[in-house]
Order: sequence, then C-alpha cells, then structure tokens
Amino acid sequence: MSGCYVVADYRATPSEGIQVVSKTLIDGMRRRGRAVIVVPPGRLGPWIPKLIALRPKLIVFVHGPGSGVVRASAILRKLTRARIIWIATRPDLGQVPRWASGRRTAHAVVCNRRRPDLHAVAADAEMLEQFIGIDPLRLRSSAGTSDPWPELRPLGRPIALHVGHLRRNRGLDLLVQAKVVLDDRIEIVVQGSPTFDPDPGVVGELHRVGIHVRRAYVPNLADLYRAADLYVFPGRQEDAGAVELPLGVLEAVACRRPVLANDFGAIRPALDGIDGVQITTPERFVADLKSILDKPDGLSTVPAGLPRGLHAERVTDAVLSLAGA
Repeated sequence: MSGCYVVADYRATPSEGIQVVSKTLIDGMRRRGRAVIVVPPGRLGPWIPKLIALRPKLIVFVHGPGSGVVRASAILRKLTRARIIWIATRPDLGQVPRWASGRRTAHAVVCNRRRPDLHAVAADAEMLEQFIGIDPLRLRSSAGTSDPWPELRPLGRPIALHVGHLRRNRGLDLLVQAKVVLDDRIEIVVQGSPTFDPDPGVVGELHRVGIHVRRAYVPNLADLYRAADLYVFPGRQEDAGAVELPLGVLEAVACRRPVLANDFGAIRPALDGIDGVQITTPERFVADLKSILDKPDGLSTVPAGLPRGLHAERVTDAVLSLAGA
C-alpha cells in the first residue's frame, strides 16, 4: 500500500504545541486530497519494517528531529524509495550517534531557520526556511464566554498569562522573580499542561509567591488570551524548553495581546518589529515587565494580528511542494 505516512502525535483536541502542529498539517493535507496514514511517534520502531514493506511514496516526521528521527530516516532512506521530509519544530540533535551523522537521511527539511546541526545530520537535504506557525482560525472566541478569572478581575490589576508545561526548563523562576518584585502591581496566571505532570515542587513554588496555576483542559485558549492584559514567555534559549517558535507566543499575537518574550529560538526573526511584541533577555525580563507596567501605553500597544507568513497553511504548502504534489 503506497501513500503518505506522517509520524505525528495526532489528537482531535490537541493540548500541546506539537499536537497543534501535527493536527494542522495532517488536516490540511487531507483537505487537499492526500490520503494520510498517521504513525504514532511512540510506535515508530515497530513501524519501520512495515514502512519498508509498504513502499510508501512519502514519509513526514513532525516531531524533533531528534536522535530517533535521524536513525529511522537513515534506515528508511537506504531501504525504501520514499521521499522523507522533516518538520523541524524542535531540533534536539545533541545525542545523534556518530554513525548517523553526515549520512543521507531526510530529502528535505522545513525549518524556522537554517541551523548547522540540521545540515550535519541531513547531508544532502533541501532546507526550506518557513516559520512553523499556527492556524489563527482555531482561536475564535467562544460565544457567550464568561470571564475565565472572575476572582481576579475585581482586584483591578493587570493579568499576565503564560501557557505551557510546568517544568523547570520553562523559565518559570523568572515569573516567580517578577511576582516577588512587582507584588500587587500584577497578577500572573500560568495555564499548565493538562496532559503532562508538573516537575516536583514547581506548582508549590509558584503558589507561594501568589502566582495562579491552572491545569484543567481549556477547549478554547482564545478565551484565556483575550482575557489577559499581557502574554509572557520566560523560556531561556539554553534550556530549550519549548518548540523553536513557541506557539503560545504566536497564539497571543493572533489574539492581539501584547507580548513580552525572551529571545528564544526563532522568536526574533519571526516577530521582531511587530507592534506590541517586546523581545528581551532573561537578565532584563523582570525589569522590562516593570517598564511595561510603568508606561501609560505599555499594555495598550497591541499586535494587529498574526502576520501571513506565520499562518500554518504555509507549512502545508511547503510540505506538498517538497513532496512534488
């Protein structure tokens, strides 16, 4: 059975960044008439002999790429005639074995930016720079939505929101510092993952300084973004705690919320110069948050919406063009 196989965590109701990218790509390909078979990443090992036997025309990897994707691609490139494409959402290539480096693996890579480590593990791949964005249509507000934070609104303080994993590599310590310094000048809400457990002690550390933590599944994140006064992304580049172009930042921009984000991954090339988006550093994060609150127009300058170059259909277009469709 030939066809298109996409290695991805596909969910009807995605709650994580990679799941959002996976669903958007697969749904987009199906709308354009491609028959897509989804291969769960956790089952890739048992699937490799099946893929060799099935003789697919196209194999797309959405996760990583990491060491597992590189090894699997090297094997499939040698033993099949499939065209192999990587969507480089979160490259993690430090553990690639020596035997896999410099080999022919992917035929093409869709990436937020060209990186030497991608070239090192995909020796002859065509590199196509395309920001791995979102579908802004999924961020329509719910009809008749009530205030998601009725207990905070009467306090009359600006609400800063962060959406992401409750893990130590997400820079949450900077939010703790910000709350300690700014105290009752701001309320900070962290919407954590309903799927993945928090790192030990993280929730308690946030609660102790007065940061509000939510973990319940939210069917429409647009309601949260639009109820916030500011979106904050405190992740550090060296921790690599998020996809290279964090979807929470893009979702906030699409919902026309001002953003304060550390210079992480592809944030600067994607969003530098956008009204209402301030890019900072971990060393300046708390001071710049205070500066936003001090300025009369600090929270009133907002993005005009998601730039067209960051719309998710561009990734679907890129994959189909690289596949020769």
